[in-house]
Amino acid sequence: MASFSAHRGSSSGRRPELPAFCRTRRCGTHLVSVNSLRGLYRLLLLVLALQLSTLLLVIAGPVPPQFKEKTGSLPFPEETASRAARVPVAQQLRSER
Repeated sequence: MASFSAHRGSSSGRRPELPAFCRTRRCGTHLVSVNSLRGLYRLLLLVLALQLSTLLLVIAGPVPPQFKEKTGSLPFPEETASRAARVPVAQQLRSER
């Protein structure tokens, strides 16, 4: 068991040792293959695409609730659009006023 000095800065106490991974001396260079860089680039593009889609969903805002069909009402938009196509333009303009 190591004994430590109670006084800070005293030269008689032992200095703490660094962990083993700090004491080992290894070469500082690493080999990186082009394939691993391409994979990293593809992963980066995927993350950016997901962030962009999330941003677009946030900008679009909440989706309005769907209305339940009532008996006798026209479903929206298919039947309403086909019925509006049968009405002359002049009548549509008069009804908007």
